[in-house]
Amino acid sequence: MRSENFDVCRERGLSDIVFHEPGPLETETCPERIETSVPDLQERIVRHCAPTLAGMKCGSMFRVNSDPRGILEQMSALEYELSHRGLRLDALVIDEGGCLLYVYRPRLLWARLSQQEVRDFLSCYGYSSRSVSSTIAELSHRFVHCPTVPPEVGVFLDYPMEDIRGYIENEGRCSRCIGCWKVYGDTESAERRFQCYKRCRDVFSRRLSEGCSLVRLTVRC
Repeated sequence: MRSENFDVCRERGLSDIVFHEPGPLETETCPERIETSVPDLQERIVRHCAPTLAGMKCGSMFRVNSDPRGILEQMSALEYELSHRGLRLDALVIDEGGCLLYVYRPRLLWARLSQQEVRDFLSCYGYSSRSVSSTIAELSHRFVHCPTVPPEVGVFLDYPMEDIRGYIENEGRCSRCIGCWKVYGDTESAERRFQCYKRCRDVFSRRLSEGCSLVRLTVRC
């Protein structure tokens, strides 16, 4: 049976922007709302965020449907170790059904947020912060209060600006191709990135299954 949160995610368009990394929307569910274990959360992070773990992009997102207290406890335990690798985990949305998690590289995200085009774009949506943490707090606020997924979320997932603008201008229609996101600009460049991300996910998933820890898999950068 689908959870209520699955339907909410579909209605808010999360499958269009947030969860193409790669493939269709996947909401992670723990049977009987059992608390998420560290190994289980590690597997999900690798599955959804491998390119970010590899330092290839500034951030990735996915939702876990489980007891939010258990998720946050496991995140805290993981984050201490991952922070030494230049990686952060934040819960953008917390509700009784679970959490929307953002896994990101503060240094890479700050480089993106510092671009003039990005600053001008985000200012149109009310962003005024000049630090990574406060900008993420603004994004979290937008997720909670927007009736649909915030259209600027692609900035935080390292999508090309022309594709973000194209998605907004076309209301998600008429894309030239679809992979990890909907492409409105350079399809050849996008396809190369999609394939690179897929290879990264496959390699990281295999290494994790062979016993390599999430911390060891995460590139220091």
